[in-house]
Amino acid sequence: MLLALAINVRVTTVDGTSIDASLVGIVETGYEIDVDQKTRVIPFQDALSIIRADASPGFPPGMQAQLIGGSRIAITGVTMDETDVKFMIRDQSPIAIPVKQVRWIRLRQSSATLDPQWLGTIEKPNVADILVVRRSADSLDEVEGIAKSITEKNVVVDLDGETLSAPIEKLEGIVFANVMSDADEGKLLVEDINGSKWRAKAILPGDNGEVRIELYGGISVSFPISQVKKIEATDAVQFLASETPAEGSYQAVSKIGLDATVATQWFGAQSVDDRDIIMHADSDIQYRLDDRYTTLQGSVSVDPEVVAGGRCELKIWMDDNVAWQQSFDVDALDTKGFELPIGSAKRVRFELKSGDDGDMGDTVRIRQPRLIK
Repeated sequence: MLLALAINVRVTTVDGTSIDASLVGIVETGYEIDVDQKTRVIPFQDALSIIRADASPGFPPGMQAQLIGGSRIAITGVTMDETDVKFMIRDQSPIAIPVKQVRWIRLRQSSATLDPQWLGTIEKPNVADILVVRRSADSLDEVEGIAKSITEKNVVVDLDGETLSAPIEKLEGIVFANVMSDADEGKLLVEDINGSKWRAKAILPGDNGEVRIELYGGISVSFPISQVKKIEATDAVQFLASETPAEGSYQAVSKIGLDATVATQWFGAQSVDDRDIIMHADSDIQYRLDDRYTTLQGSVSVDPEVVAGGRCELKIWMDDNVAWQQSFDVDALDTKGFELPIGSAKRVRFELKSGDDGDMGDTVRIRQPRLIK
């Protein structure tokens, strides 16, 4: 075992015990650690988390990609042919992933102005690949087609039988047609110092002081133990629609002759298949936040069943602070996404208010609001 690659960590076991140690390597049965110059093995099933103790080098987020199994990769470059997408990663060997295992590739750095549009695009179902074009500093366009290849400078796409090359410098990213796959995201989170978050099904011994992780679809990735930032063995995702709300209310803009309790039961927020939430204006719904999770993700659009109506606004509150707000119009039918850090917040509240044109048709669908590790 290569002790030179060991990193200082804090190991938390399932019984709540914390151990300050050096992570030396991975063996067949568990994590090999060094405590006071004595080597021991923590069985995989006994480890709740392994978190790097010293300050790890940090790199600003740039290009990113997400795989079907939920892994989000920080990348420095990308190419693609008809079968595989090849990702370049800082200080790691390039990895080749089958095209069908890639959900999306974002070719630009995250932007507060464009994030709601980008996140809305990657959340909605689509039957074709989507080329997302940066039209201006605050606006994106979508072009449907079939992505054929990616080079250092261009994305080659088939648009209704015509092959075109789109300059990468003009693009925000690519969303592949298999974006809504229900793939198992695994029970392990492995985060590296580059900012990648790997959703692993298993952790295995690697060669020469490396950690090897198995992802959804039989994909295997290896990198040095010295690049590990965190390993956490717990459920990766919690869907809010499957949880019991802490509170909720509904208040009609015009009187409907029902007391508040009955009105909330009939017209308050509703869970759909334990994944989505339907909300009618004016209403709110609140959930407790589990401190094991770091991020709230999801997207919002006017409910597709609405055929007439006006404008409404949805706010997402973290405790007493508005973390996100967007307006929706039944005539626009656009989808807007959110990806919000939870921080120390204890509750999240979704609040839908009608505009000044009444509440007819002011119904939105919050798609897969979820807490992420």
